[in-house]
Amino acid sequence: VYARVSTEMDSQKTSIENQIDLFQNYAAQNNWEVVEIYTDKQSGTKGNRPGLKALIEDGKAGKFDVILAKELSRLARNGRLSYELRDICLQNSIHIVCLDNSINTITGDVQNFGLFAWLYENESATSSRRNKAAKSTKAKRGLFVGSNPPYGYYSDNGKLKIREDNTPEIVRRIFREYLDGKGMDSIAKNFIAEKIPTPSQIANKSNASPLWHATTIKNILNNQHYCGDLVQNRTETISVTTTKRRTLDVGKATIRENTHEPIISKEIFQSVKKMLQTRTRTTTAPKSHLFTNVLFCENCQKGMWYKANQKGYRCGGNIKYGDTYCLNRAVIREKELKHIIIEDLHELFHSIQDDEFVQSLQIRLDQKKASITNEITKIENKAKRIRSRKKDYLDMYADEIITREELVEYRKQIDQEVAGLETAKIEFQAKLEECESENYAINLGKKLKEVSILNDLTPQVLHSLVNKITCSIEGNLRIHYNFLNPFDDQE
Repeated sequence: VYARVSTEMDSQKTSIENQIDLFQNYAAQNNWEVVEIYTDKQSGTKGNRPGLKALIEDGKAGKFDVILAKELSRLARNGRLSYELRDICLQNSIHIVCLDNSINTITGDVQNFGLFAWLYENESATSSRRNKAAKSTKAKRGLFVGSNPPYGYYSDNGKLKIREDNTPEIVRRIFREYLDGKGMDSIAKNFIAEKIPTPSQIANKSNASPLWHATTIKNILNNQHYCGDLVQNRTETISVTTTKRRTLDVGKATIRENTHEPIISKEIFQSVKKMLQTRTRTTTAPKSHLFTNVLFCENCQKGMWYKANQKGYRCGGNIKYGDTYCLNRAVIREKELKHIIIEDLHELFHSIQDDEFVQSLQIRLDQKKASITNEITKIENKAKRIRSRKKDYLDMYADEIITREELVEYRKQIDQEVAGLETAKIEFQAKLEECESENYAINLGKKLKEVSILNDLTPQVLHSLVNKITCSIEGNLRIHYNFLNPFDDQE
């Protein structure tokens, strides 16, 4: 069953509970088993909802036969998404039943599907226009209508007020340090080292990062709200069916001066604005070089950036966020790394010309295939044993040894175990397909033959043979090839 409301409000939470009660009563009347309850607290115009995504994935996995919803708008208020859901259900033999009797694929009541899909999207578009008009009116009255107030402020019924914590001082410090000549990257690094909460953390966002970025500093420096003015309606959503926004012309923005207490003076804001226009920000952003997107830091997993002044690669995490984020200061020279890889590949090529060596590689490949096949068999046998427990629990329920709630819980656990085994099986099957799709020794020989006549490493050869290279804090390198290295004893 799928239940959805648009907001996190307490009244809406009660609505979800009421929807679930309706579903459970309906299922009981039809002698159906409720396999799973999926819920979302988001707009129905968007498809990126955790509950809906889980519903679709489980449906494709054959976890249930019917989707129950209060009405089609609970599943989607987006015509395109409505049709996508319908097609997914058709392809996986899943029925859709809406409790308002609008859609019921079991009884064949689907003739008005297109009409309802259009009506609900049109209704959302109308509601969106009304909301935009209401926000525009409030903005013209000098009220803040954004979802998150600027860092350092909180909203009190649309009136911006300065927070009673250290965030206003952080804002003043950003403006002060920038005027003193400090760069945006340097300010961000210092804030990370001092563990100062980021704007997303203060706003309690679910995906809040503890890392400050130069772009965050720049956005604060450009924000006119800090000198007491309201600047709103600068962007708008493209449509109700997407979260993408477009920037409006400057003339369309709603600006009201002196609407709230400033954190910094207008003089300071204008001085910073002039500096932003004239000052060239020195950046450490990576440039594309041979090992860009191939060489990574083993410690923080960030890509390593080429530094022209050091003629080598440095950890991007350390460069951007400092030692607090990553201690890897190793410098990897491009020329030396190319030499290591070429020598390594030359050695492989010469070795693979030996018939006995080629035969040993084929034996290793056959052993690997046998091992994978054995693991798949074990998984299939284990899944079969687990599925047989379902009937045992059903018999126990029929004999009144366990309650219905216990039966549902046990079967849910079994489904989770089986799903985990199926995932593992798919992974092993993918490995087996890799083995089956190539003759290991011959293909490896073809790849390395091109390298044997090269004195330099080209991007084409590098990307065809090397998956990635990792660098430890000590500067030690590990090359991960796109093939099984015969000199590597690890499987």
